[in-house]
Amino acid sequence: MKSPKPKSRPTRLPRWQEWSVYATLGALIVTGLLWLGLDEFVRIEGEFGPEHHPGQALSLMLHGIAGYAFLVIGGAMIPVHIKLGWHLRRNRRSGLILSLTCLFLALSAVALYYAGAEGFRSMASLAHWLVGILLVPALLFHVIRGLRGA
Repeated sequence: MKSPKPKSRPTRLPRWQEWSVYATLGALIVTGLLWLGLDEFVRIEGEFGPEHHPGQALSLMLHGIAGYAFLVIGGAMIPVHIKLGWHLRRNRRSGLILSLTCLFLALSAVALYYAGAEGFRSMASLAHWLVGILLVPALLFHVIRGLRGA
């Protein structure tokens, strides 16, 4: 006797897209935490005194590249995953929180790139990395809720 077919999840991402989300998010986490650690805790002795570690600029550049990739992958989810999930009324709240978190991070990244006033830049930086750290549990919550609802 055949086992019953499992319920399909119409909002499930294709495997390549799912792994793309995890890979780019992993790159964002690693490069963001590396930058944060170098910025807060590491100084090297330079010609004129303590200076930022040279790896800080590289980690920031890689973080920006991973951020652009994450935005492209996130945008690719709009026509099917997000739209279908919204119409099916599945995982709406956590999906909306996740989407707004990503939007905030994208906007605060632009603010950091273009900000001139040091006070505003410091505030935007703090908000960006705090919310960035919260993106991980938000995504986990969304995925777990989606799996439970299947």
